[in-house]
Amino acid sequence: MKQRWYRWVPISAAFFAFSLTSAYAEITAKLETPAAGSSASGIALVRGWAFAGNASPVTVTLRVDGVTLSSFPIECCSARQDVQNSNPGAPLETGFGATVNYGDISAGPHVIGVEVSATGETTKVIDFAVVVVRPGNVPLVSTFDLTNAICSNPQPDSILINNVSVSGSGGSPTVTNVRAQYQTEVQALVITEASGGPALTNFKSNLNGSQEVPTPTSLNCTGTGTLTLNADNSITCSLTFSNLTGPAVAAHIHVAPPGEAPPNNIIVPLNLGAGGTSPATCPTTPPPTLTADQVTALRQGNLYFNVHTAANSNGECRGQIVAGP
Repeated sequence: MKQRWYRWVPISAAFFAFSLTSAYAEITAKLETPAAGSSASGIALVRGWAFAGNASPVTVTLRVDGVTLSSFPIECCSARQDVQNSNPGAPLETGFGATVNYGDISAGPHVIGVEVSATGETTKVIDFAVVVVRPGNVPLVSTFDLTNAICSNPQPDSILINNVSVSGSGGSPTVTNVRAQYQTEVQALVITEASGGPALTNFKSNLNGSQEVPTPTSLNCTGTGTLTLNADNSITCSLTFSNLTGPAVAAHIHVAPPGEAPPNNIIVPLNLGAGGTSPATCPTTPPPTLTADQVTALRQGNLYFNVHTAANSNGECRGQIVAGP
């Protein structure tokens, strides 16, 4: 991801002392956009609100694909009377926001979120799966020509626009079909589909403890994973991991959005190395084949790797599976 396409929203950085009621014993926060399960394209706002129960100033940092980007803090906090009205005792200055160019991220499913921290409070992570759409498959669209466009297939909140000519800076025009949908979260039309992009077959994952639900006893683990979706919906996969509290006792592919871990959601058990060591791999004889619903979940960012240990039987090292480069 390229730093030049992040721009900070000019919001007030002032923080005034406030008194909170005993109802807020931890960080309270909400990520308003992007919405969970939404599509994202172009330059858009990552925004929400947050405050600490102990009245400490909060720090908000952008997360992409399960990793907190320490070099990209999100400025906080601006006045949000609506938040104060709905959370009696909350401070006035709670709003945060920054813009991001989704064109700098590969097309397909990704995880966008924030990490909210404050002195004396437990850090809070909010991650949402979004599908990134890149018209013309370029990082920054310089021309979007509708001269020969034809609209079709109208839906209650969207319309398909065919024969759009799109090009990036210095590039040749590409003809694509796009769907424009009105999203109430951003109060604007958003491009949610674009034809002609590369086939979505290669996926990756960043594993760590911050994505686990519930929070594990240790947050020191790290790992990376890859997954390839074949034409017949069979998959191959591999993941490496380190810094666990002990040997891995199991590793799986699960189905659930970021921040959720419902019971009985294992879809592929993985093979561990000898003695519960890294790497873990998908079976090969035969390779696992995903159902149509599982392929849809994969393409929406709702599958994840999870490594379990004796100390953390629910999982110690997790990573949502997202689009590869």
